[in-house]
Amino acid sequence: MRNVLVLMIAILACALVGCSQSFHWSKAHPAYHKAPYGELAVAGTQKAFVLTRTPWFANRLNISNDSIQLQVTALCEKYALDELRGGYAKLDILPASAISHFPEESQKIDERIFLKGKLPEQGVVVKDSTGNVPPVILLIHEVIIGTDLKREDYFDYSLIHNEAQTKKLVENITAIVSYTLWDNIKQRPLFNAIDEIQHPVKELTLEDMNSLMKEMVQQIRSNLYLGAK
Repeated sequence: MRNVLVLMIAILACALVGCSQSFHWSKAHPAYHKAPYGELAVAGTQKAFVLTRTPWFANRLNISNDSIQLQVTALCEKYALDELRGGYAKLDILPASAISHFPEESQKIDERIFLKGKLPEQGVVVKDSTGNVPPVILLIHEVIIGTDLKREDYFDYSLIHNEAQTKKLVENITAIVSYTLWDNIKQRPLFNAIDEIQHPVKELTLEDMNSLMKEMVQQIRSNLYLGAK
């Protein structure tokens, strides 16, 4: 009887304080009321993509270890931009130089969740290659590609020093993308998010990589709409 009572007290304590903490992976500015529709400017894709566990991908895609990082990340950027083009009547892809000179800043999403990325400085608007000023810009900070990855291991500051386990049996290829929808007129972040996309895979092909990037872009677009108040 005493053991049952102790167990009940423990369960109640867990219910009150939370045995396992969950965190928000997106954060919207109070002024964010309308997601971009029809037109969008995007920046950062040229340097955002990073491939982990490169030997695994090289062996299955029949690409040399020396070139797997460059080839796959270039293809993933193309796949992602193609999917974005399909969702917007006009997609303005800003050159890397548009944001490369801005400082890297850390943005807090939740108690332990932070993302880092280059943000324009206050009072500075970003112009496209023709000199126009896009009203909002989707800033892609980082796209981590690997196998069965968890975003907590990269963006939860209490866990990032833990050594991630590499599973022998791969169930999914993963994309973890961090991004900001930037108000280019008032120089402020309208929406920040870190998404984790898992794509089931048996025999890895480039079509799997294409599907992963399509699902990633679809998730970004969905979150942009859901995040608008």
